Amino acid sequence: MSIATITSDFGEGSHYTAILKGALFQRVPDIQIVDVGHTIRKFDAVEAAFMLRSVYREFPKGTVHLICVRSAETPETPHRVMLLHGQYFIGADTGVFRLIADQEPEGVYDLSGLRYDVDAPTFPEREVFVPAAAHLARGGSPDLIGRRVGELRPASPKRLAHEGHTLIGHVQFIDYFGNVITNISRKEFKEFGKGRKFEVEMRTPRMGIRKIHDHYQDVPAGERVAVFNHAGFLEIAINNHSAPGGRGGADALLGLSRDHLIRIRFEDENTI
Repeated sequence: MSIATITSDFGEGSHYTAILKGALFQRVPDIQIVDVGHTIRKFDAVEAAFMLRSVYREFPKGTVHLICVRSAETPETPHRVMLLHGQYFIGADTGVFRLIADQEPEGVYDLSGLRYDVDAPTFPEREVFVPAAAHLARGGSPDLIGRRVGELRPASPKRLAHEGHTLIGHVQFIDYFGNVITNISRKEFKEFGKGRKFEVEMRTPRMGIRKIHDHYQDVPAGERVAVFNHAGFLEIAINNHSAPGGRGGADALLGLSRDHLIRIRFEDENTI
């Protein structure tokens, strides 16, 4: 059984998602379709890349991923297929492929020559991505629907910065619970920190976090906690806390938002 995933900014319950699923089922009746998420911020390819980068390794080789964010084709953002770790990613090359890839892909294919169901596609996710996905899901070669090209559109994720004994990252995603996921990896934290005492700085000194825990439940309910999540990134959360209206996560209670700078100040080894 073949697998396809859909990642979009359509919004939950959108009929556009149903259209794509129906079109896929018409072409590949036994296909299994997985919703990665449909609440990506509108036109935000960076967030779409984060979502897919977080999940695609859990899928088997041959999986086809439809990236339905900023899907319009322009001379600068052609429709393409990327083959990475034996999986296919279909979308407009807005830079999203480069943000997903942790290495050079096995192949990149231009879909500009694909024959459309209509003369002027206004719904490229259905009219371009679905036929391409169906072909690949049936085991077809990407060479038959696209011309191999050399380079992806360049894009660079925000990098960590160093300021004296301070490691500076940023908030790259906030989940449904208000948990704040940064771009600071366990590896970079250890390499920069070298076992030194530290403080994850918050709005006030008393709110600072001075320990990384293994589990949310290592602190009492309602307490702030920092962990390295399943993907290896530093995550800041409030354990089992929910305020009226669902605004009880770390984002609201600690005043953190997307792209907010996260500063981790380490002790000077000369003063320890």
